Order: sequence, then C-alpha cells, then structure tokens
Amino acid sequence: MINLPRLALFIAASHLVACTHAPIPAEGLSGAERVYFMYFDTQVKPVLEQHCLQCHSGRQAVPALNLSNKAAAFSKNAGGRDYIVPGKPDRSLLITAVQRGGTHPRLMPRTDISLTEDQIGALREWIDDGAYWPEGKEGELRAQKSVENP
Repeated sequence: MINLPRLALFIAASHLVACTHAPIPAEGLSGAERVYFMYFDTQVKPVLEQHCLQCHSGRQAVPALNLSNKAAAFSKNAGGRDYIVPGKPDRSLLITAVQRGGTHPRLMPRTDISLTEDQIGALREWIDDGAYWPEGKEGELRAQKSVENP
C-alpha cells in the first residue's frame, strides 16, 4: 500500500530532479502510473542497474534471474518460485536475496559492499506497491558502474 506522506515527499523530490533526468513518457500514463514510473526510474532502476545487472543480465543459463527486462524479471526460478511477486515483498526471491538475514544462501550482490538499508527499503516498497515496471525501452535495464561497486 502507498504511504501517502512518503509518496508526497517523493513526488516533491522527483519534481526537483526532473530537469536533470530523462523525461517521463507522458503518452498513456495516468497520474498514478506517472508516480510509479518515476519511482521505478529514480529509485529501483538505478539499484538494479548498478548492483545487480553485472551478473543478472541474461548471461546466465535460464532459469537464473535475469533483471534486464520485465518479462525476464517476473519469471520463476527452477523450483517454481517467483523472483518478484507484486504486492508481496516477503514472497519475492529478489528481496530474500538482498536483505540481511534473508533466506537466500548468499547475500546479494556478491561484492564487497551490500545494498544499503535505503536501497533494500526502496526495492521492498516498490514490490509492496505492485512492482510497476514500464514496457518498452524505458523498462530495459543495462548494467551501470557504481561508486560503491565499480
């Protein structure tokens, strides 16, 4: 469920960075969809691109997690469990892999520095709010360098 005070703060902050970030695709998006798009584009996509895509971009054999596009990311693992379950972060393998104390055998990402609590919280909130992932080129992710994990 959407946390209205946090959502209002996010909307205000997103307006401040809008002039330096890619434009929101206006065609066909309702007001709520624009908010979800901005959250995905500014909070979720950078985490996935900078911390996950180096390994989870389709170079591994299926059914390994591939986060390079929506169709692949919303697939199941070899045991039939969903990587991302919209509205259910605790049932999403993505969250169990990145959260400290999770049930995944190894904490992800497998780098010197794990995700921050804020980054994990952004992923949890995104999934809890329905895991909006845009279609088309806005929804295609590519590995990016990160200051924390170059």
